[in-house]
Amino acid sequence: MKKQSKFKRIIEYIYIPLLLAACGFGIIYLTLKPVLEMVSSVSGMVITQSVPEFKTTLGNIYDENSNPATEGTLSAEDIEFPTYETCYGWVSCDKLGVNAPIFWGDSERVFREGVGQYIGSFLPGYDGVILLGAHDSMYFESLEFVEIGDEFVVKTNYGIYTYKVTKTKVGDDKDSQVYDELAGKEELVMYTCYPFGALIGVKDQRFYVFAEKVTGPEVVKE
Repeated sequence: MKKQSKFKRIIEYIYIPLLLAACGFGIIYLTLKPVLEMVSSVSGMVITQSVPEFKTTLGNIYDENSNPATEGTLSAEDIEFPTYETCYGWVSCDKLGVNAPIFWGDSERVFREGVGQYIGSFLPGYDGVILLGAHDSMYFESLEFVEIGDEFVVKTNYGIYTYKVTKTKVGDDKDSQVYDELAGKEELVMYTCYPFGALIGVKDQRFYVFAEKVTGPEVVKE
């Protein structure tokens, strides 16, 4: 009887409190899980999280009063290359109401101020993929209504480029094969979280817009 009583006290004073504590932590985790996943989704919105350097403010080399070319060829030596988190251009689409600065880099600070470009992609005019991302609740909200044939204009200090939408696609946020970096042609690829306007903790899908170059000068190495 004494052994049973002792065993009962162990259960009451040790195992039961531990069990209740474990249940409590489980409830707290389930409560905070959506918040934690939302923070995670922000960092996972872009394909890379490369951060070469830290700056206290975003930079800007874009000059709206510059005289950019619309055709022909340009020397790469004459073009100022942007540093990380620096605005170098502007993307717009009159039909959809898109009008936002483009920053070289895809940090969360950039996404609060405009459109971010993956630094592993090409600048306009370099005959490669230009990968731009922005929040679906902000600068790329109207991509929900994009149609084949819509035109986007990218303005830089050195050139003005027009791209026509050829297709759209919904893909996984970790799918690096959704576009071809080595396609050998210039293509504007814009992406944002999907589904649009959904108030959920994690959006693990992305909405992609593909647009081919129509006009704009070519940048060449001399």
